[in-house]
Amino acid sequence: MSAFERIAREAYDRKNPWRPISQAKPGPDICELRTNDMVGLTDLGRARFILHEDGEWYRIEPPERMWKDRLVEYRPIGTQLSPNRIRSVVHRAKQGKYEYRGGVLYRKPKAYKLYWRADD
Repeated sequence: MSAFERIAREAYDRKNPWRPISQAKPGPDICELRTNDMVGLTDLGRARFILHEDGEWYRIEPPERMWKDRLVEYRPIGTQLSPNRIRSVVHRAKQGKYEYRGGVLYRKPKAYKLYWRADD
């Protein structure tokens, strides 16, 4: 890490400090999260999260509901999601990995198999 990268990172850390998870309020703010893994604090990489009105944390991409028992700190990154995008993320996280259309579940198609191979 060069000196300029370190200075930029320190400035970002001063602008967006880590806060206890108990202070988090639902809203459109995009946040980073830290967990306690019994060894120390662990950042969740470049993943971004939102806190919804139901009190659950949701990962934005790919959409999924996050566990709350290990979350320790959060840090807003200074941008917000639109209400439509929030509804989309929460809906896709609750629906799961497969697609629903008109109340019918359409599973992803299996990969193409050559005709001489036996079924798995």
